[in-house]
Order: sequence, then C-alpha cells, then structure tokens
Amino acid sequence: MGNKYSKQITSKILLLTCWGLAPLFGFDFQVSGQASSFSKIGFDTRKYNPQKGVYPTESYATMLGELDLHLNLANHLNITLGGMINTIVYDSTIYQSGEPLASAYIGYWATHSGQDLKDPRFAMVHNAYISYEYNDMFGFKAGRYETQGYDWFSAFNQGGEAYVKLYDTKAWILFSDARASAYNDWFWPYGRYYTSGAPLIAEGIIYTKNGWSISPYIYHILENMNAPGFNISFDSNPDFASEGFRSSTTLVALFPFYQGVSASSRDTIVFNQPLGKSAQTLFIKQHFDINNYHFGAIIYKNFGNANGKIGIYGDPITYNIWTGSIYDLGTSLSNMVGKDALSGFLYVGAHYQSFKWQLLGRLTTSPRADEQSLALYLSYVFDKHISTGLKIEYFKDTTHKGYTIGTGPILQNNNTSDRSHMMMHITYAF
Repeated sequence: MGNKYSKQITSKILLLTCWGLAPLFGFDFQVSGQASSFSKIGFDTRKYNPQKGVYPTESYATMLGELDLHLNLANHLNITLGGMINTIVYDSTIYQSGEPLASAYIGYWATHSGQDLKDPRFAMVHNAYISYEYNDMFGFKAGRYETQGYDWFSAFNQGGEAYVKLYDTKAWILFSDARASAYNDWFWPYGRYYTSGAPLIAEGIIYTKNGWSISPYIYHILENMNAPGFNISFDSNPDFASEGFRSSTTLVALFPFYQGVSASSRDTIVFNQPLGKSAQTLFIKQHFDINNYHFGAIIYKNFGNANGKIGIYGDPITYNIWTGSIYDLGTSLSNMVGKDALSGFLYVGAHYQSFKWQLLGRLTTSPRADEQSLALYLSYVFDKHISTGLKIEYFKDTTHKGYTIGTGPILQNNNTSDRSHMMMHITYAF
C-alpha cells in the first residue's frame, strides 16, 4: 500500500517544500492554475440494448481543478510542480446501461503498464519537471510535462526530450516511459496504454528555411514497432499576422512495421481489427488565410491498420478522434483511424478579437464503418481569466454487417447510429 501512494506523497512534499523555501533562496516563482467544467451531451439518449442494435451516445460532465508552482532557479533553468483533480458530476451511462462507464474518460487507471485495469484514479501529479533552454540552440525537459509539436505523440509525457539546433537544422529525441491525459474532458493517469506495456522512443531532424520545413523521423515501441515517417510543409507567409494572404501545405506520412505479431494478431484498441505486419498512413492538409478568415481541406488515408499502435497516441489531424460511443469497445474512437479508412475534411472559420468560429465537415469510409459529420465550433475569451467553448456536431455512423459494435453480437445487417452531440466548457485560469 505504501508503494501505491509513495509517488503522490513525495510530490506533495516537494511541492510544499519548494513553495516555502523559494523566497528564502531568492528564486523567482509563480503560481498558476485553473478551475474548469466540461460537459458532453449525447443526443441519442435511448437505453443500451445490443440485442436490438441500440447503441446510444453517452453524456457526462466534469469539474476539474489544477494548481502549478513554477520556479526559476537560474537563467533558462526552471522547475514546475503541479497537481490536478477531476471529478464526474454527471454520467448518463448509469441509466443507459446500469453501469457507470464515464470513468473510461475520467479516472481510467490500468497501472504503469497500461494493461492491468484497476479502480479509477481522479487525482494525479501531472507536472513535475525540470527544463532548460539556451538561445534556441539547445534545450531539454525531463520529468512529467505536456508535450507539444509531435505528429504522433500528444498530451503529457513521463520521460524526457532534448534538442540541439545549428543554423536551420534541429535534431530532437523523445523518450516516453508513460503517457497521461490531464484535461477536463479526458483524464487518464500515467501509463503505457497503447504501447503493449513498453516504453516509446522517437527521434528526428527538422530543416526549416524560406517557408519550408522538412522533418524525417522514426518512432519505436521496443520489441513491438518501428515506424519511420516524415512531415514536409510549406508556408507562403511565415510571418502572417491576420493581414493579407497566406497558403500553407502539409504532407505527413508514417510507415509502421510491427514486430512479434502473427498473421492472426489483432489490435484490441482499434476495433479489434487485424494488425498485419506493416501499414502506411498519409495525411495532406491545404490551408488558406485571408485576413481574419481561414479555410482548407484535409485528406487522411490509412493503408492497413496504421493506427493500430502509436497512431492513436497522437495524430496530425488536430481534430478530436474520440467522438464515437463509449459502448463501442469503451473507447469512443472514430472510424477515421480504423483499418484502410479514408477521410476527407472541409472547413472554414474566422476570428474577431476574442471570438472564434469554425465549421468543419467530414466524410469517412472504411471496411468497418462509414461516418458523416458536420461540426460548429465557437469559442470566446472574456478576459485573461475566463474563457469558454462550444461544439455542436451532427454525426452519423453506419457500422457494416459482419462487424461488431463493442461487445455486442456480430451484425447481420448494417447498423446506423446517431453520434450527434454537444460539448462545452468554461474555464477560469489564474
């Protein structure tokens, strides 16, 4: 039992100690945090009944609190410690299925291995890291922290990263012992959830000049996967400041090769589909800006089960892929990351000072299911403390016969479900 809580207790002691001693040693320190509420409202409120082909869309609401302490020890050398707690204040699945399933979003805990499901955890030390950066030439970060800028890794990392930059070329490396989601809508403590219990390593090079960015890289899941890939982009106006015209094109590809798998191996995370020995994924985005307006198109194509492992740790879409139903394998994944899936997106939007809007339409076809979606995004920043956001999405999902939805029976006919929903949040930050 002591081992279960030792990391939490140690982190709390460090947080309080740093808080108390920082002024005595002349360290600069800041305190930040937030209180946030999130709600998802599913429009199909029927009771779950797989025998009759009824797979509703869940609703749930949360309340989140976060507190962080930032210490500046010396020039460019910083330490951050922070904790977070998230609670479920409403869960429609209690009435739809007789089980409280919202903990699959908030508090899901399967130990450090990510493979051994335990009771939910609703609190964690999400930030505990040291970082250093010198003149954009060298930098590192180690501990628990939120990642940024990776095509195939997102959210929080327990591990480290570093880079070295010389003129227009930067070399980087990432090590991940575990990953976490620490947000108001998705709260999973650190674990190796999608990497078969193994750590992850990635490294790459970025060459940037005259609007071009060329970045080859490779991701490794030890004894499970090697996935080389690249990101090539061109920005016609890198200094665009909401005036004039800008065109940007992005091409991303990933080529995972799976190790230690047989011909019958299946990925239990992505719809229990055959994994295969190798796969490919291709992402193309064309984006335009005209003053404060923007519009564009995206194509996302999987050849084989390319999202079978690392491809759901993060993806270049920057669109929420977890908008399906909790009753489908308990993950709510969209079929856009399924085997041999093809998705097309069109979007248009604008910003006016503190107000932003965007309309995004999507069509997805795949052997398992087809999806059609149209979503309206609205956000407003009231002041430096209070912000809010709203999404209303029409979402139709048709799963093909011969497949299953969650733990239900094999479908004898196509099953069409309404995945339409609304999501909203309001956040007070300090």
